[in-house]
Amino acid sequence: MGPVVIFDKSALQGLNMDESVWFEVFFSANIVPLFYVETLADLEKDMPPDRSAESLVGMLAAKTPADAQPSVHHRQLILAEFAGYQVPMTGVGVIAEGEARQQPDGKRGLHVGVSAEAEALARWRETNFSELERLGARSWRSELAEHDNSPLVEGLAPMLPDGISNLEQLKAFIDSFCETDDPQVFALALQVLGVPEDQAGGARHRWDAAGRPPLDEFLPYAVHVFKVELLFYLGAGRGFISGERSSNKVDMAYLYYLPFCMVFTSGDRLHQRTAPLFMRPDQSFLGAQELKEAMRELDDHYEELPDAIKERGAMVFARWPPADLDNTLTRLWDSHMPQDWREHARRAESTFADPIDYEAGRKTFADLEEELASAQPVCEEVAGAVDADPDYVVIKRWVPATKGRWRIVPPGAEASPED
Repeated sequence: MGPVVIFDKSALQGLNMDESVWFEVFFSANIVPLFYVETLADLEKDMPPDRSAESLVGMLAAKTPADAQPSVHHRQLILAEFAGYQVPMTGVGVIAEGEARQQPDGKRGLHVGVSAEAEALARWRETNFSELERLGARSWRSELAEHDNSPLVEGLAPMLPDGISNLEQLKAFIDSFCETDDPQVFALALQVLGVPEDQAGGARHRWDAAGRPPLDEFLPYAVHVFKVELLFYLGAGRGFISGERSSNKVDMAYLYYLPFCMVFTSGDRLHQRTAPLFMRPDQSFLGAQELKEAMRELDDHYEELPDAIKERGAMVFARWPPADLDNTLTRLWDSHMPQDWREHARRAESTFADPIDYEAGRKTFADLEEELASAQPVCEEVAGAVDADPDYVVIKRWVPATKGRWRIVPPGAEASPED
């Protein structure tokens, strides 16, 4: 529970295993597809004799929040928007798959199982990698790094005012350029985004029928990605961004997913310079060093708790951040979470020493599992309505019982070996 966060590899690399516990507990992680590719790409790293690339990737996978939600690929979202689907750009992730079901009492909800990405991370923690994953990651990363849209956008370079001298001014020009009803800009966006004409025809007709509203209002997500591309190529042309480093093109791809988070955290210098240009006023950029300092402060705070409290598990004693702590994490909660969260935290802290009926908790969980298991799949017509407005959403995740030196779940909550 916490602000929705997108992170890159550098953010996790800066945390030790104990600090990563609090990153998992106090944020709701949205993992972008590129993170998996970057993580697997480390299998190709040259390592010293006393350490393997497999152990490096396994350690990074272990630090990754186990309850993270994998993001839908940006290309799928672009094509969906061109097909008429409204892509929500509200700071939350887009759930890729879910089965619409109805309970006997009439409640209808989406049931989301353990994702293939989550299963892969679980294997990687055990340094178990398939050859297909190795080859696929290498190919995907190379394809992204080598994909070159510069010939498509170089025609825009003469249009840039001479006074543009930094990325901020360039972004302002790009924003103005995309506030247009010019069919030529529409056509350029199709080319840069790689949208086939046969899949763009419907959107073009709808745009014409609507009186050609500004392109960034009609296709907001597609234009967001278009702007990221323009900033990279035009910025490289002006010398604001190094176009020689293929990693820069890869790093810019994280920005495609900014509409689906409240917080973006990274230690990458290019991200520090570019991400804030694409973030709304209600979003926050968090440097990797700031993240580490905040997580270390939390780790030190909870270390002072009595052992009897710590043995209950972080899910019990850390449902909210410390009520009276003032640091980067609590200020992010002040900005992005309900304003009364500190009141809830104080009430929870006042009951830390109270006895806990673990058996009652297990029974409640068993009853909930039984209730959810009673839900049956619905027909396609009803499923559409459930997708649009579900009564509930249940997402199945595997969470480690312990991580670093910390217990995560309450005693006895571990799954049996048969589960």
